Amino acid sequence: MMTEEHKLKLKEAREKAKEEKNKNAVVEITGKPAEPDLSVKMDSMISGLNTVASAISKLVELQTLPKEEKKEEVKKSPELTFNPKLDDETYPSAYIPPKFRKIVDDILSPDFGIQVVDFTDRTDFQLNVIVPDKYSSVAKEDKDRGMKDVRSRMIPRALGENGVKDWCTLIRRNLNKFYTKEGVQSPFSNQIQ
Repeated sequence: MMTEEHKLKLKEAREKAKEEKNKNAVVEITGKPAEPDLSVKMDSMISGLNTVASAISKLVELQTLPKEEKKEEVKKSPELTFNPKLDDETYPSAYIPPKFRKIVDDILSPDFGIQVVDFTDRTDFQLNVIVPDKYSSVAKEDKDRGMKDVRSRMIPRALGENGVKDWCTLIRRNLNKFYTKEGVQSPFSNQIQ
């Protein structure tokens, strides 16, 4: 199969041969070398332009063709597809600063769970303190329906540890008020300052 370039070269070769034949014919008749005719000059110029035009069209075609994307197969490993439970402490879903955990342990108890929720559009963070069922003030009917006692507060990041300490102290005071009202002794053995 012939390409455009090969066809153009063959056409040029035929035109040169034809031109040579015309020159030889004029030399035989007149005895002088033939002057190239205007039509012969025009033909050679047109063939040159055709060669340039075909090269330009080929470049345009190569640049406008959609590129084939190489698809790489991604092998999924079991570690990447593991989605831990949100309440699984072995694989926490968010980072909990160790200082926050220590504050909760000191003021409340190690039994209390915490979650720190960071936001991308503000400088505050949300601290969720999860009260265990044995310390919870949620009614028995609500507990049976699966409700948890979660105490949440937005804390400015500038307050940081002091904000966490204040929030935990307030939770402890409120739970102590609940125990006093219910006539139950406070389960908190440690003293707060």
